[in-house]
Amino acid sequence: MKKMLLLAIMATTLSGCAAVPSGTKQTAFPAMYTDAKPVSMLIVPAINESTAANAPDLLNVTVTQPFANNGYYVMPVSIISDIFKREGIIEGNQVKGIPTSVFKTNFGADSVMFVTITEWDKNYIVIAGNVTVGMEYVLMSTTTNEVLWSYSQKIVVDTSGDSSAGIIGAIISTAVATAATDYVPVAFKVNETAAGALPLGKYHPRAGQDGADPVNLEAKELALSPN
Repeated sequence: MKKMLLLAIMATTLSGCAAVPSGTKQTAFPAMYTDAKPVSMLIVPAINESTAANAPDLLNVTVTQPFANNGYYVMPVSIISDIFKREGIIEGNQVKGIPTSVFKTNFGADSVMFVTITEWDKNYIVIAGNVTVGMEYVLMSTTTNEVLWSYSQKIVVDTSGDSSAGIIGAIISTAVATAATDYVPVAFKVNETAAGALPLGKYHPRAGQDGADPVNLEAKELALSPN
């Protein structure tokens, strides 16, 4: 497989997230309502643009369930990740130039998902703090090599301290809340929100009936309470 991947990398380049209008799912993502609509999904190792080295590993814990819940067969991320690691591939940029047909030939997947971790940070400035997780998604057909769906989402959890407790109390509570906030549930919420914007897959009871459902692609950022 390694030789095939190395040869294939000379071919097409992954397209970036194209801007599409808000509206209904069918108007925003028309390719997902054609014969090209996938049944199975392979998620390749994440492209990590954040400063957190462990972000891709934590992403693997949170990315499968939201998309599986929406009716897709998601190939086990941990197993796929191990296969890629054996081939010397540990980061999504290493497979960016590979034609998507390679994933169909070697894994039998109808589609391949590229996830870019844009932010995975904890920020703390005196009495103000937050935890931010941002991701971009591109789903491509392994048959036509076209982009079927793209989306970006960011969630910010405000961990600022309670100013009514006084400046010292606010500083302490901000530091504790920021340090204690777990990335995993935040990342899960990002993936869950993104999956909600994806047209429902074959194994969902409403498959094919959600074309008129609204989708707002302008809502790039969601704010959550740490509780």
